[in-house]
Amino acid sequence: MGLLQIKGLSIRFGGIAAITGFDLECNDNEIVGIIGPNGAGKSTLFNCICRLYEPSEGSMLFQGKNLLKYGPHDLARLGIARTFQNLEVFNKLTVLENVLIGRHCRFGSGLWSEVLGLSRVNREEKIARQEVEALLEVSGLGSEKDREVAGLPYGKLKMVELARALALQPRLLLLDEPSAGMSAEEIANMRQVLLELREKRGISILLVAHHLGLVMTTCERVVVLNFGEKIAEGAPGEVARDKAVLEAYIGKKTYLAEGASKAE
Repeated sequence: MGLLQIKGLSIRFGGIAAITGFDLECNDNEIVGIIGPNGAGKSTLFNCICRLYEPSEGSMLFQGKNLLKYGPHDLARLGIARTFQNLEVFNKLTVLENVLIGRHCRFGSGLWSEVLGLSRVNREEKIARQEVEALLEVSGLGSEKDREVAGLPYGKLKMVELARALALQPRLLLLDEPSAGMSAEEIANMRQVLLELREKRGISILLVAHHLGLVMTTCERVVVLNFGEKIAEGAPGEVARDKAVLEAYIGKKTYLAEGASKAE
């Protein structure tokens, strides 16, 4: 059984079908790319997995548990973390403090233990800080840990969000356009970080990105959505040559015209 299993997922908004009959399986230690034109349903899919949207039909299992029985507040405890397209950081806090916020939900101490400053809380804070500092090194943010995030360039802010999601200690990481706004050098660094997360930390990743270079060189498998339906799935090279995928990205008329010109 895969880590995440989605079968027959459909969701409608009024008379509009956003996703129709979608199947997906993500296994342990696997990076799966999800691509498609704007409006294909990629973020809607993530919102269903994260329980922000209620599917009209279908099933979703995570580690054998029925995700439809859980709410958004349960995801961190289950082992699922997510980043969003739009930045959500605390500008007045440092990099370290922003990432520590993600780690605090894993604390075993209750409210009164924190208020009274009991030794268990102090131990947890110390361990959390050590773990977060290690994450910052992995993310290339070690030298920035004491800086307020408001002064960081956009690419660094995206890495802060990634590090904060990792602080939740997820089994499955959902990344929604993590490379948006990044330079070529920053994207190359992002790729190395994602590969290291899979290889050294055993984290499975669902990666939504418009940067096809990142997807094709990072993912073992790629799924393509178009108008809410899966039109292709396979190894990156296979998907890149798929006729339906090419038509979805460049348009059928353009695809046929280019094919005709090549034939000539």
